[in-house]
Amino acid sequence: MKRLTVYILARFLGNYALFLMLIMLLAVVFDISQKIDDFLSSGAPLSLIIGDYYIHFIAFYGTTFSALIVFLSTVFFTSRLAAQTELVPMMSGGFSYNRLLRTYTLGAFLVFLFVLVLSHFVIPMSNVRRLAFESAYISDVQPRDERPVHIHRQIKPGQYIYLETWSPERQAGYHFTYERMENGVLVQKLSADFIRFDTLKNRWFLDNYVVRNFKKQGELVIIGRSMDTVFDFGPQRVLPQKSSIATMHSLDLWKFLQEEKVSGVESLKNHWMEFHRRTAYPAGTFVLVIIALALASPKRRGGIGTNIAIGLVLAVVYIFFVQIAGILTATFYFPPWLSVWTPNLVFGMLAVYMTWKAQK
Repeated sequence: MKRLTVYILARFLGNYALFLMLIMLLAVVFDISQKIDDFLSSGAPLSLIIGDYYIHFIAFYGTTFSALIVFLSTVFFTSRLAAQTELVPMMSGGFSYNRLLRTYTLGAFLVFLFVLVLSHFVIPMSNVRRLAFESAYISDVQPRDERPVHIHRQIKPGQYIYLETWSPERQAGYHFTYERMENGVLVQKLSADFIRFDTLKNRWFLDNYVVRNFKKQGELVIIGRSMDTVFDFGPQRVLPQKSSIATMHSLDLWKFLQEEKVSGVESLKNHWMEFHRRTAYPAGTFVLVIIALALASPKRRGGIGTNIAIGLVLAVVYIFFVQIAGILTATFYFPPWLSVWTPNLVFGMLAVYMTWKAQK
């Protein structure tokens, strides 16, 4: 029995590695066909195209779609076991369906653990170089010259800022207001026509500022032409960028989300979704592997081709559920964690039904 377990586990992991390599190779070829003009027109060096882009491209998309890749590979090799009548003697020799399911679940756990570590800690660091390359050499992802307008944020309890316009590239904005309140009472209000963050000095510079301090004795007004100062926030807190979220490993992302809770901005939902995706997507491996086993273990008319066709349909449906996760949060006010985990919950019920049917 132990030899059968090792044999099946080796086939499971071997086919996963093979499918991962083939699918990522196809993805790279397709991506090159789409971006070859950008590479040539921007003069991107071949070393950077390979080392800074495609290595990290494979890591990112291979991790993102790992659950679907292991699902297709499991359908394929299990269908081959059934077609070559290898499963029948296993079952006759006492290797029950539950034992087979445990072996597959062990394989799924190894893949899950590997992808989980990548998703939370490795891929965010890898995204730094991939996104930097895209920004420098691929025209379709160049930052648009649009300025976020009318930014209202609570930085900390009792501390509020307002900016009429803000440029993330310049880390500067116009018509800035900072208000500080204590026990619900406004105690200070600072206004400036222009504000800019100096990354070298790690300080803020303000032009044409007015500071109003509200005290029991009355209002104290200070007017000046320019001032450099330190606030309890940096440019990232003014307007968090999606690309910067993608480059944070999960410990930093968790800390950032806790700090951002007080802001109450709508985009925070998207950041929470990103945090939960890093666990939900790898966890989908368990659900999809169980479905793949139940789908491919019976010997069918049409053989491997039928199973692969059904598997592709299920993969498309799973991707559809993944894509509507954001819509559930935005339109139906689902909690971010629930919308991200919805595909696994729906397919988990399907896995239970298919396993019960396969066992019978």
